[in-house]
Amino acid sequence: MKRFISLFPALATVCLLPCCDLAKLSVDGEKRKLKQKVAQLEKEREEAALDAELEEARRQLAIALSEHKEGDPVGEGELADSATIDSNLGELVEFEDVPRAIVVEEPPRNDDFRASEGTAVALEATVPATLLNTGDHQIFFAELSRFGEWLQTRDYGFVWQPTSLRTDPAWRPYTRGRWVNSDQGWTWLSDEPFGWAVYHYGRWILVAQHGWVWVPGDDWAPAWVSWRQNDDYLGWAPLPPETLYDEVYDYDPGIDLAYDVSPDYYNFVPVDHFYEPVYSHCVPRETVITIVIRTRNVTRFSMQDNRVHCGGPDFAWVNRHASRPARRCQIDLGIGRDHFAHRHHHRLHENRVQLFAPRVDASWNAAVCPSRVARNLGRVEIVRAGKREIKRDLRYRHHEARVRRHEAAREAIESPECQVALRNNQQQRRNVEELPDGEENPVEERQRRRARAAEGLRATTEAVATAERRVEERKLQPGAREEARRKIDQAEKEVAVVRESPNTRRNGGELRPGRRGDAENSSVEDHRAEMAQQQA
Repeated sequence: MKRFISLFPALATVCLLPCCDLAKLSVDGEKRKLKQKVAQLEKEREEAALDAELEEARRQLAIALSEHKEGDPVGEGELADSATIDSNLGELVEFEDVPRAIVVEEPPRNDDFRASEGTAVALEATVPATLLNTGDHQIFFAELSRFGEWLQTRDYGFVWQPTSLRTDPAWRPYTRGRWVNSDQGWTWLSDEPFGWAVYHYGRWILVAQHGWVWVPGDDWAPAWVSWRQNDDYLGWAPLPPETLYDEVYDYDPGIDLAYDVSPDYYNFVPVDHFYEPVYSHCVPRETVITIVIRTRNVTRFSMQDNRVHCGGPDFAWVNRHASRPARRCQIDLGIGRDHFAHRHHHRLHENRVQLFAPRVDASWNAAVCPSRVARNLGRVEIVRAGKREIKRDLRYRHHEARVRRHEAAREAIESPECQVALRNNQQQRRNVEELPDGEENPVEERQRRRARAAEGLRATTEAVATAERRVEERKLQPGAREEARRKIDQAEKEVAVVRESPNTRRNGGELRPGRRGDAENSSVEDHRAEMAQQQA
C-alpha cells in the first residue's frame, strides 16, 4: 500500500503531461485562427478605406460636373451621361428621367430686404401674378431666391436655405414670430418675409455640417410641427421631410419616436410667455435636452373639412397658465390681390388673421426647378435623435410616395394645364432676359461658376491621386488591385472629359464630347417653345 501511494505522483504526472500538450496545441490553434481573422479584418478595412477615397473622388467630380452643367443650360440632356460617376445610385435611379420642363428664372436677391407696408406695392410687381394661377412650385422658386439660395440633394431634391444662416449661425426655423390659436389649431405667424411659404408648406431638416434647409411641399397647414409640454414649458419642433406626401395627416404623440426627431429640433419657451413673440423667450440650447426629457409629446394632427388641423397643447390649459389669455381667431386664407400684396407680413385684426395661401399641389411639381442652384450636396446626413432609425415602413412609404410623385409628373407634363404653365414660364423668362442692364453681370456669374468648377476639378484630381498612391502602397491581391486600377482609370477619364469641356465649349467650330452637331445643338428653351406652340 505504501509503495502504491509513493507511485501515485509519478502516475499522475504521466497522465497529465499529454493533457498539457493537447491544451498547448489547442491554444496555438486558437492563436493562429485569431491572427488569420485579424489579417482578414485588416484587409477588409484597407479595402473599405480605398473605396471611401474613391467615393470622395466621385463626389468631388459630381460637384464639378454640376457646376459645368449650371454654366451650360443647353446641356440639360447630358445629365444621364454622368450616371457612371456614382455606381451606387440605388433606389433613386428611377428619379433621373424626370424632365426639368419648367425652369424658374429668379429675380435678383435682396439680402437686406425688410417687409413693411411701404414695400407691399413693389413686392407685388416682383413676382408675376400669373404664377398664382399655375398652381405649382414656381412661386416658391421665384420668391424665395431673394432671401436665400437653392441647393440640390440626392434624397430630397431641391432644398432652400435662408441667408439668415450666414449672418446668424444660431438661426432656427419657427423662432421669429408668435403663436395664435385658430379654427385650424395652433397657427404660426411669422415675422420673416419668407414665412408665408416655409412655415406653412413643406418641411425643415437639420443637415449635418450645412445647417437648416427647407424641403418644398404641396399642402398648406397652420404649422408643420411636433409639440411637447410639461407644467412649465411648451416646445415645438419642425416635422421631418419623411412626413411629406402622406395621404392623411394623422400624427399623434408617438411621432417623435416613429420619425426619430432629435432634441436639436425643439424650441422651448416658458408657458407664461407663449403668446408673446417667442425669440427673446426661447430657452438656451444647452438646456433643451433636459427639458425634452421632462416633457411629454402632445402632437395631434387631423383632417377636418378637408383642411389640416394642427393640434397640440390644450387651448384652455394654455390660457390658464399664460400671463395674458388669448382669444381663438379665424383664418382667412386666400390668393387674392390683397392677400398677395401682404404676403410678407401677417395681418391680425381682432379675431381674424389674413394669410396668403396659394394652391401649389400641381401633379407636375417634380418637373419644376430653379434656374440657379448654388451647390449640389449629394447624399446628406440628417441630424436625428440617434436612438434608432426611422421606422422601416415609414421610410418605405415615403419612398413609394416619391416614386408615384415622379411618375405623375412625367405623365402630367403633356397635360394642357402644364403646357399653359410652361408657356407662361417661358414668357416670364423672356421678360427677365429683357430687363435693363444694371442687374447681375452674366459674364461675372459665368466666371464665378467656372472658378467653382475648377476648384471642384482640383479636389477631384487630388482625391484620385491619393487613391492611386494608396493602391501602390498596399499589398493587394491581384484581383483587388486590378479592380482598384479599373475604378481609378474610370475616374481619371471622367476628370479628363470634364476638364476638356470648358475649352471645347469656347471653340465654336468644335463639338463637345457627346454632342451631335450644330443642327441638333439648338437650345432647350427654343425646343420647348416650339413644342408649346405646336400644342397651342
